[in-house]
Amino acid sequence: MTVWQRWLACLVLFGLSFTSHTFASDTNASDNKNEIIRVIKPGIVDIQMSQYLLRIRAWGVSFPSRGQPGYEAALAFTEKKLLSRTPSLSIKREFDELNLKVVDIEMEGSQASFSKEAISYGIGWHNEEETNRYGPFLMAQLKAKRLKSGIWGTEFDYKISSLPQVPIPKLPRLYDQRQGFVPSLSYWVTSFGKIHRPGCSFYERGRGMLSTKPKGNDCRICGGRKPKNR
Repeated sequence: MTVWQRWLACLVLFGLSFTSHTFASDTNASDNKNEIIRVIKPGIVDIQMSQYLLRIRAWGVSFPSRGQPGYEAALAFTEKKLLSRTPSLSIKREFDELNLKVVDIEMEGSQASFSKEAISYGIGWHNEEETNRYGPFLMAQLKAKRLKSGIWGTEFDYKISSLPQVPIPKLPRLYDQRQGFVPSLSYWVTSFGKIHRPGCSFYERGRGMLSTKPKGNDCRICGGRKPKNR
């Protein structure tokens, strides 16, 4: 081996040693900088990693939404327990539907995780579908319900209120000089001119249109404009 080759080999070995040392140093530094710096919503926080910011969500617990009873208490609980802390994180899902990393948050100096403690005090409720009915969370919620702690002391139904509201269709209205605006009946007029009333098996079947003043032939089954007595 020539002198040039020996010198090049020494440079490569030195570079590998320096890279390994740097990587180890960055890893250790990352461990010391995992601090929660911002609370977004109850159970959702930003944590500062070594070189990037990560948004995480607490696993297995759901909280009231803004404007619902208990929201401010849940926000204050999250801030008190997590803000400016460096908890231990156990990843449960890489990312959920909202692109949040789902983690179980173990708080330093506490015997219970953040999620379990929130459920125990009635700050939030157990998300059984996400945890597959995790036993410790189930027991914590049973105790909170028995004591009527937090949200369990209200009569507000959080699960029903969180469902999307389906708009109720409005009936067409006609003007009556004696009663003002009153609901009117919409008939189904097929493309062949056959008139069906609501409740008929042919109502809104096939091609046709709705009309409050239909023109055509009345259905022999439902009576069309002239309902049959049953």
